[in-house]
Amino acid sequence: MGMHDDGVDGVRRTPLYLDAPDTAASLRVVLVTPPVVPAWLATFVAEASASAFVDLEVVPSNSVSPPRRGRLSFDLGLFLSLERIVFRWLGRVIGRRVVGPLSRLALGGSRQSDPGSIPALLARLEASSPDLVLLHGAEEHAEELAGLARYGCWILDPDLTDPGYAGLPLLAPIIQGDKATGMSLYLVPKEVEGHPADAVVTSYGATSAMSFSQQRDLALAKLPALLLRVLRRQHDGRAGSAGTVQSLRMTPPSFSLQPNAGVRSFAVAIRQFLDWRGRRIRARLPWFLLLPGADSALDPAVPRIAAHTSLVAPGKDYWADPFPLSLDGRRLLFVEEFVDAQNKGIIVCLELLEDGTATRLGVVLDEDAHLSYPQVFEWEGKWYMTVESCEANRVSLYAAEEFPLRWRRVSDLVEGRECVDPTLHHHDGVWYLFGNISESGGGLSDELFLFTADRLDGPYRPHPDNPILSDARMSRPAGRLFTHNGKLVRPAQCCVPIYGAAVVFNEVLELSPLRYRERPMSRLEPDALPGLDGCHTYNVSQGFEVLDAHGQPPPEVSRMALVGPVGQ
Repeated sequence: MGMHDDGVDGVRRTPLYLDAPDTAASLRVVLVTPPVVPAWLATFVAEASASAFVDLEVVPSNSVSPPRRGRLSFDLGLFLSLERIVFRWLGRVIGRRVVGPLSRLALGGSRQSDPGSIPALLARLEASSPDLVLLHGAEEHAEELAGLARYGCWILDPDLTDPGYAGLPLLAPIIQGDKATGMSLYLVPKEVEGHPADAVVTSYGATSAMSFSQQRDLALAKLPALLLRVLRRQHDGRAGSAGTVQSLRMTPPSFSLQPNAGVRSFAVAIRQFLDWRGRRIRARLPWFLLLPGADSALDPAVPRIAAHTSLVAPGKDYWADPFPLSLDGRRLLFVEEFVDAQNKGIIVCLELLEDGTATRLGVVLDEDAHLSYPQVFEWEGKWYMTVESCEANRVSLYAAEEFPLRWRRVSDLVEGRECVDPTLHHHDGVWYLFGNISESGGGLSDELFLFTADRLDGPYRPHPDNPILSDARMSRPAGRLFTHNGKLVRPAQCCVPIYGAAVVFNEVLELSPLRYRERPMSRLEPDALPGLDGCHTYNVSQGFEVLDAHGQPPPEVSRMALVGPVGQ
């Protein structure tokens, strides 16, 4: 079981899934496709070819033509056409050529040449003896292909591949005003077409109501990872049926777009455009800290911030991701300080003084990449810290040389991954590392992965239940795990409709190297003050509580005063 793998770009990466046992045979998959494919399918080919559990053979054939979706209503076709034009124009204005998941790419690196005719194609597949055939093409020859494979033939539905109209089900959450959008894959046998079917895999992200093109691109970027998860389930005997023709699609069989979908989409787009300036103003407001009073401690079962004090960074900078620490009568706060002039985050340490004021002790960590989420803890008589450094594609462990301001990097716990808000927890002799990772380009707030280790400094192994959660409403970590009334609680961010919209408290029901289960307990809304629209980190240490908040800070007269060399 390797602790690292080499990705498609040759970069050393921490694996996200356990390797299959050495005795398990790889799943032999043949992809039959035209030579030009959607970009997401090219990514899938690269990722599958680098995986250990799939033995992928690509058979490009000019004899295979992908199926097209039928005609759309006039209003919906007009809306989609105009949206695409606007999206491309904006890309040119900002100087960025958008290569989305549906962009067409020539498929390179396939093992064999075009077999030519359909009979030659069938003969090649019969010689290959595949377990499964993936068909990016019309279903005309699907029955014959299915008869050549142990698990039959899966046809990639046009709602995954059609360059103009793929992803149409993703319009429904926009029209209905849903804050979250589920990206699902269904395996639908031909004989149950039109009947209910359960999703094989689902991942929830925030709805991008402003742009259907953006909504679709973010959702379809998950397809390579989601398809690999379905194949992993098939490899483990948990998906599909033997020898059948099935449609792999993002829509349930009974799905249909609502009448006047184009008109309703125009109406939503206009409302979003009119509110664009307000959203821009809100996005520029700062993050700051809220400190509940001793007599108003937060109850995670029914969370509410009552009496509190606010702590606001000076000037255009802001403070967020607070991790409190009570030590020898001192109350220290390790926070991300976003430095507006540098457009990046650093880690600083604040101290709350006995007279009710606060001081900035100094910089803890400043590197080339953006830093945030400083989890500081003591282990075996020494002080350690992890931070979010996803721009550097790693999660690193730091040890204090002179607490609290001097630290050195001692090891990398996760390598080659954009991992946000990494959170360590020690339980029953095992170290657990939680963090959100995007496998193939989807939102960073959607997929929560878990790793385990016998030692603090690793190596960290992927948990067998990965990803343990696929839901932007409650996946992304929001602080240390803690115990309350005998229950282990994991704070999480709700990142819909916007990043850091609220904090969700989840009760951990099962935590072991083999199993993980949790359930949502409650939700902490950013309503402690008028003018707030977000909160995304909650921490407590020996009764010392702190929460960050986003929005309009309170007047200066009601804030905690800052003293000492603030600019140190």
